Amino acid sequence: MSSSTLSSRLYPPGREAGALLVKWLVALLVPVVVFTLWSGEAIINNVLLGFFGESNQYDMATLVQAAIFMVAFYAAVIALAGYMTAADSGRRHPAELWVDVLVYTLVPLGLVIATNNLILGLALSLVIWVLYFFLRKKAFQLFHYTPSTVLENLEPLDSARQADLMRRAILGSFWFATIFAVISLVVDLIFFFMGSLPTILLIWVVARTIILPVAGYFLGKLGGIVALRRVISAKTNGNGESNGDGPQKVSRWQKLRVLSSSRASEEAKDIVPNDLPLRSSGAQRFYLILIGAFVLFYPVIDPFLFGFGTNGRLAGYGDAGFYIILALGLNIVVGFAGLLDLGYVAFFAIGSYVWGMFGSPQFQALTGIIVNPQVWPWFFWPMLLVAALIAALWGVILGAPTLRLRGDYLAIVTLGFGEIVPIVFLELDKYTNGTNGLVSVYSPKFPGVDWSNFTPAPYYYLIVALIVLCIFANIRLRDSRLGRAWIAIREDEIAAASSGINLARTKLFAFGAGAFFSGLAGMYHAAKLGTVTPDNFNSTDSIIYLAMVVIGGLGSIPGVIVGAIAVYAINLLILAQLDSLASDPGSFLHVIVQAIPGFTFGSIRNLIFGTILVIIMIYRPEGLIPSARRRRELHKVEEEPVEVGALDQPPGSAEFEAEVHVE
Repeated sequence: MSSSTLSSRLYPPGREAGALLVKWLVALLVPVVVFTLWSGEAIINNVLLGFFGESNQYDMATLVQAAIFMVAFYAAVIALAGYMTAADSGRRHPAELWVDVLVYTLVPLGLVIATNNLILGLALSLVIWVLYFFLRKKAFQLFHYTPSTVLENLEPLDSARQADLMRRAILGSFWFATIFAVISLVVDLIFFFMGSLPTILLIWVVARTIILPVAGYFLGKLGGIVALRRVISAKTNGNGESNGDGPQKVSRWQKLRVLSSSRASEEAKDIVPNDLPLRSSGAQRFYLILIGAFVLFYPVIDPFLFGFGTNGRLAGYGDAGFYIILALGLNIVVGFAGLLDLGYVAFFAIGSYVWGMFGSPQFQALTGIIVNPQVWPWFFWPMLLVAALIAALWGVILGAPTLRLRGDYLAIVTLGFGEIVPIVFLELDKYTNGTNGLVSVYSPKFPGVDWSNFTPAPYYYLIVALIVLCIFANIRLRDSRLGRAWIAIREDEIAAASSGINLARTKLFAFGAGAFFSGLAGMYHAAKLGTVTPDNFNSTDSIIYLAMVVIGGLGSIPGVIVGAIAVYAINLLILAQLDSLASDPGSFLHVIVQAIPGFTFGSIRNLIFGTILVIIMIYRPEGLIPSARRRRELHKVEEEPVEVGALDQPPGSAEFEAEVHVE
């Protein structure tokens, strides 16, 4: 096979390349234009008016941060357009892509706009996504649609095709930026002639129309570089073989061909070009930039997006943040190690009471040491580690007597521990004030930062920093030798012990690590709330935390984050507000309340929540974002054909030598 025809199936030239360009321009332009018309244009205009001195509504720091966010957002999207155009194999029908974009971007954006609440809109989107997964699966079965096998179309790319890939990336970003600039120009001119656009902003309109196409060219090169790092380079022929007589290094393409279909599909999803570039690791880099910029600058852009009430929303997001930390910690115990823990709330309570007793006037009552309210809050930072270590110690103490237990028996013991700890704190009146709890718990202190309940932004950034720390620790633990030992125990405890894994020590590490993160969340909760009472901790909370992990996806770090946000939003935002919505005569829920005397949605809140969980588990048992291993377990291909690999070739052949060679 000649090099010119080697990858023709991957990159069809001519008119099909133009169709590929149109496919991605439509897919990405529509949501970006919707966002721009909703708030993007308003943010930019307010920033420019502030810079020009025409408005003093926002301070300069806010304007600078908003400007950085908008630059990062549009630059990432333009570069993403180039990457997608280059990374797409062209075999997937545009309508299928456009439906996915509609469901995954436009529907959440529309719900966020309609509800005027970020988490509430995203939670409602999750319900629609689960329904979409179900309907798409049924549609595929109805029309007997089977995606193409990865290895049927996977071929290396020679230098000519790689140059063509770069050209496509540049064209994708350039035309995306150019068309977006033209659309923005037309919209701004309409507003100008209507008298809604200040004359001074015409300078920006002209500059943007010139800058965007130029930026599109260079950002397209960036997208092309990201795509080129994920291609399989052709050697001297299409089989990845060299013409030399010496031993050959095994190519990435040859490694894929000896894997099973399911494993090959997982590994090949990151190779460019492919059928689903939206899910590739290259696209995920751009997603992380967008998410990181949004999270970092959210307190600044929230007033532009949703108007008044920023402090209340930030306070709610802080509460959602410690749910995420709890889910990440429990994911270590349940998701990685497979140890069913129903008493996880105990460590959350321990972390809260550690700071409650140390970081409040209660410490002076217990020890007689004078507590200076101006100095004592500085101890919050070292006590973060102390509280987490104390919780981890109790995690090890709990795990020690349960080493011989598995499954239901382990769950019962941990459930008992979760019941005991809050009762112990309740009965220790002398130390914890019993039912009255601990009050006047100090907030942290940091130079130049105002920590109070009236300024929730510092707590927002604190919980974001703690979440980033927990995610980093989870990733490092998952990929370490200890993490692999946890997974081995989860899969088969007997086989893990036979492989030389110390079961006792490995399990204790799992309990301790999970409790460590729970202690962090507990201390943050105590400092933010300012009070600690036994009513804040009960066994049903442990069930909620477990539901976050299971719904998100056992063992999946992004999955448990999404699961925590979903459960928090559904249980504490949507269901908690049903009665207030029903009191509005204009709401359709008002009809139900009027039809049934004495009925309240609060009385059936747990019933509704449980029903939602059951539906999600029936139609998405692996979780919203499952790990690769979990997906293979629950969607195993029946009667998968036996595949012939390189080791099945006769000894002496190039394929055999390439497979057995060790550098």
